[in-house]
Amino acid sequence: MRVIEPKIEFTPGVHMYHNDTLCLYDWRAQPWQKNWHLHQTIIPWMAEWLVFYELWLLTGKWLGKSAAHRKSSPDDFAPPANRIQN
Repeated sequence: MRVIEPKIEFTPGVHMYHNDTLCLYDWRAQPWQKNWHLHQTIIPWMAEWLVFYELWLLTGKWLGKSAAHRKSSPDDFAPPANRIQN
């Protein structure tokens, strides 16, 4: 899943992939199940992700669940300066 507008570009502190898609769950820990429905999984997960994204913009900390994608440094978790609003 990807947010089209406004475009959310990859930032290491935001829990997403390098291709600007959102990381909604760890498929390695729990493979997709045939009986899962989009309205019960992906859509609520995306809504929750957007809440955590807004909190990240305010706090600079990702407060949602996350799975490691790669090694990161503390500087990776700061929001872009131009997105911080007082």
